[in-house]
Amino acid sequence: MTVRPLPHLSELVNRHKHVALLWDERLEGRALLGVGSAKSICVEQPKPGDWRLWEGLTKDATQRGRWSMGWIGYDMHRHAGAPPSHKEQHQELVPPHPGGWPVLHWWEPEVVLEWAAGEREPQVVVGEDADMVVDVLDALNGPIVEPEGVISREGWIPLAPSWDKATYLKKFDAVQKALQRGDIYEMNLCMPWVGQAPGSASWTLFERLAKETKAPHSAYVQAGDHRVLCASPERFLERRGSKLTSQPIKGTAKRDKDPVRDKALRERLGTSEKERAENVMIVDLVRNDLSRVAAPNSVEVEELFGLHTFSTVHQMISTVSCTLRKEVTPLEVMQATFPMGSMTGAPKRSAMDHISRIEGVQRGVYSGTIGYIDGQGDFDMNVVIRSLLHRADTGRVDATVGGALTLLAQGEEEHEECLLKIHALRTCMGHE
Repeated sequence: MTVRPLPHLSELVNRHKHVALLWDERLEGRALLGVGSAKSICVEQPKPGDWRLWEGLTKDATQRGRWSMGWIGYDMHRHAGAPPSHKEQHQELVPPHPGGWPVLHWWEPEVVLEWAAGEREPQVVVGEDADMVVDVLDALNGPIVEPEGVISREGWIPLAPSWDKATYLKKFDAVQKALQRGDIYEMNLCMPWVGQAPGSASWTLFERLAKETKAPHSAYVQAGDHRVLCASPERFLERRGSKLTSQPIKGTAKRDKDPVRDKALRERLGTSEKERAENVMIVDLVRNDLSRVAAPNSVEVEELFGLHTFSTVHQMISTVSCTLRKEVTPLEVMQATFPMGSMTGAPKRSAMDHISRIEGVQRGVYSGTIGYIDGQGDFDMNVVIRSLLHRADTGRVDATVGGALTLLAQGEEEHEECLLKIHALRTCMGHE
């Protein structure tokens, strides 16, 4: 596969507060770099009216032919538009994410560069006359400088689970009881990990992660001291004109260095009753979500149980699309679909109630989305998984991994899958 080289942004991230690289190394893919912030919104904890603020910023930018970028954390679902369920109204407030992360940060970059499909070099698409554009281009073409403190092991603590195995299995059993009662048919249970890295190491960590995973929906997103280093293989939503596409992932198998064994693992994933059951439940959920904003009879499953191979894992990915009704806004699309079904479960509202109760803490950025809206109103947004959340001010690194649980799931196997998914992240932190 022909690839484009990852730009070295260590100098750029040191000079600018807001930097967003949305990266796909595949030459047939597309990549974007946004630098600077003409205006921004930051939400520490979700509250009524925050989605309207997001709509106001994105709508204003699009009307002027400008772009906007950033992240929307999972817990923004609390005020996404639907009235709260009975359980949500009466349950105690779920404690904030322990890493102290804003649940939403979205901004209008001053300069946007694009690596178009088939291109190895970027072109300026926004901000050709901006004062910083020369600085951005110089930084991209400048010498590679390794930040101080990255080589030294001082200030590094490997990722460690916040739940021990017994705690995970206890929470797994709680999910199984909800499944047996019929409260839910599937639920995504996620376990948190925490470590430490020098504040100057954010970009180097992302370079390691990108090299290790080669994921098509990767992102380095920096808003001051908050840096999301994302190696996501999963697309949440893409809008191109009137077409809206979602590509949920459900089903994971490890890679093997031996080609014969690797092929067998891939084939076993494709025929797994458990993985196919998980996948089709989420496909049905996505079809239902898209139907809320789709033109009549336009929802289509373009690919079911597709097998896709990445550097560290094989994944089962399905593709669902629709034609949008005329005049549907980005906010209406998000209200109909957020958060993504692959990170919640089915039925979605009941699954989210159980996630709050069983996980016991907000997810923060994890299982939310990173993306952009361009000057024509098209957008592309990923699913925030396989990610390191780095606080440059404190050095804290948060990571979360999980998987979908059904009645076919086995606790020991699901715990092992979590360890598989965290392996690449731990490797990037220097722990083999």
